[in-house]
Parts: sequence; structure tokens; C-alpha cells
Amino acid sequence: MFKKSSIWLVVLVLAVAIAFIATGCAKKQVVKEEAAAKPMVETKKEEAKAVPAPAPPAPTEEAKAAPAPTAPREEAKREAAAKAEEKPVPVDLAGLRIQFAFDDYNLSIRSKENLEKIAKWMSKDPTAKIQIQGHTCNIGTSEYNLALGDRRASSAKRYLEGLGVSVSRLSTISYGLERPLLPNTNEENRSKNRRDEEGK
Repeated sequence: MFKKSSIWLVVLVLAVAIAFIATGCAKKQVVKEEAAAKPMVETKKEEAKAVPAPAPPAPTEEAKAAPAPTAPREEAKREAAAKAEEKPVPVDLAGLRIQFAFDDYNLSIRSKENLEKIAKWMSKDPTAKIQIQGHTCNIGTSEYNLALGDRRASSAKRYLEGLGVSVSRLSTISYGLERPLLPNTNEENRSKNRRDEEGK
């Protein structure tokens, strides 16, 4: 009787063991089937979530000493500041001489164009100051020519002010007939002496 019951006990233990093994395999198979049914990307995502990302390596002493990379905006600001510090190219004031007709102080079209070039140059160089010098030929008295030279210089000054040049950056002087560009020996030379010149 004891032998018979021990055989049944062994059979029962084996049956339970087989049942556990069978259910364990079934669960693994279901999990594998679910994984196979999911797209590859989702499976990789799940695996990535499960695996923690490795910690970044500690910075080396060289990396700590190296300067941090500058942002593109900061670099652009520095370039703009360097360009602003550059002085504008000086203008040829002698080449922008202003000529007048006989006994006249009205500005010609060409004279206005020259003054506009001067104003543009002065707007780029806020430190620039000029002196406008009025000149005449030798026809007439010294007193009359001094007054005419003054009117010529003032005419150019007013035009520059109208173009936005500050009055504090402009001054005038009249030399009248005292400083001819060319000897007043003929009309061609005298016409070149009727002028305004700009000096620094």
C-alpha cells in the first residue's frame, strides 16, 4: 500500500512539474509572438527605454582650459564693431572744388553734387570738420572781393547744413582775391579763381 501511494505521489509531482513547465513555455511563446507582431522600430524604442543611457565622460583638463565656442551672433557683433572702428576713406576735398560765375555766389548743379559728396563723407566720419574758404578773382576792390568770398563760403555752408551736416562741424573764411589758384593774367585763370575750397 505504501509503495502504491508513493508511486502516485511521484506521478502527481511529475504532473505538476510538467504543468508548470508547459505554462512557462506558453508565456514565453506569447511574449515572443507579441514582439514579432510589433514593428521593428517600436521594439527598438522599447529596448532603448529599457537600457539607460551611459553617463557623459568627465571633461579633461584641456577641455576645461579651452575657451568656450562663441555663438555666431557674438562673432557677427564683433565683426560689426571692428568695421565701425575703421575710419572712412578720406575724400579728395581739392577735387571737389566749387566754382562760381563772375560776381556770383549761387551754387551750380555741379557744385551741389560736389557738396553732396562732402556731406556723404562727413556722415560716415562724425569727427570730420571742414573750413569752407571763399575766393575771388582780382576784378574789383579788396573789400568787395572779401565780402563776395564770404557770401560764396556761406552759400556752400548753408547747402551742407540743409544736407544734415551739423553747424558745429562747419566754419567759413573769406580770402577774397588774396590767394589766387592761378595768376589772374587772363579770363580762363580768373574763372578758376572764383571758387570755394574746403580744408580741414
